[in-house]
Order: sequence, then structure tokens, then C-alpha cells
Amino acid sequence: YFEHSKISSFVRQAQGWGFRKLTKGRERHAFYNEYFLRGLPHLCKKMTRPSLTKKVICDPDHEPDLFRISMEHPVPESISID
Repeated sequence: YFEHSKISSFVRQAQGWGFRKLTKGRERHAFYNEYFLRGLPHLCKKMTRPSLTKKVICDPDHEPDLFRISMEHPVPESISID
């Protein structure tokens, strides 16, 4: 479906903004960022492009379980943006 250069470009851009790829669980192969959460758009203001010296090392044992989190903390119906 994707040409190799296009998906690799997407992955590079996602990683450039601090997104990490999940390696286990129901969301395996999904990308996440702690400031990019459904229903909480005000958090996006905190996103930055990390410098090359601050490479994020992923630890599969500490990946979030997004499915469990969404069940325990559903999306708020209304949000006040500061």
C-alpha cells in the first residue's frame, strides 16, 4: 500500500516529534506521544522536536496500555482550554 520511502518518511517525522512505536499489546505498531491525546488538544502546545542529542530510548516494559487507559479514563465531554 505505501511506497517504502513514504512510510519511512512518516516514521522519521513521527519520531522527530517524540512519538514512540508500541511493541506489544493490542496497540502493537501504533505510535504514541504523551502530549498527543484524544480529547486533550491543549497538550499539543507542549510538544517539541527533541534535539539529536536527546534521543528517546524506548523500554517495552514501560509502554502504556492505551486500550486499558481509554477504558479507565474515557474522553472528557467538555474541555476548558487554558
